[in-house]
Amino acid sequence: MVETHVTADVGGAPVTNASAMVISAPMAVVEHEETRAKTELGAAQKDTARELSAKLASLKGIVWVGVAVFLFGLATLFYPPLKLIIGSVTTSVAITAGGVALMILPSLIVGNELLILGGVAAAVGLWFFAHRHGQLRGLVDAAKADLKTLTGNSDKGGVA
Repeated sequence: MVETHVTADVGGAPVTNASAMVISAPMAVVEHEETRAKTELGAAQKDTARELSAKLASLKGIVWVGVAVFLFGLATLFYPPLKLIIGSVTTSVAITAGGVALMILPSLIVGNELLILGGVAAAVGLWFFAHRHGQLRGLVDAAKADLKTLTGNSDKGGVA
């Protein structure tokens, strides 16, 4: 495309460098207009409070029991009075694992919530009683061994 400009010639008449074409017949003119828009998705502010409340509202009752058992298991790991009652770190870990199982398994095995609750309660209860009984049995055996060494009777099982 050449820029059009008008100048004066030697005689003072205007002269231009533009050219014109004369067409003998009408000609169709087609206009084409194009609009382009670009959208970028960026970080938007999430409504996390509403999202969290919707998730918590959809939880089943057994999951809430699992959360309570999980928190109780954590408390028995760190809170001294509860540590004394439970008496074993592994039992506290078993209680915590039972709470996790109650939170996860109802989503995986739908419709058997009571069976899951009973299984977790039985497993944690058996673990607790086995460790408690084992600990008491160990204390009784240690006490008997101390009595044997004090009395000097290694052949007899009782006190002389």
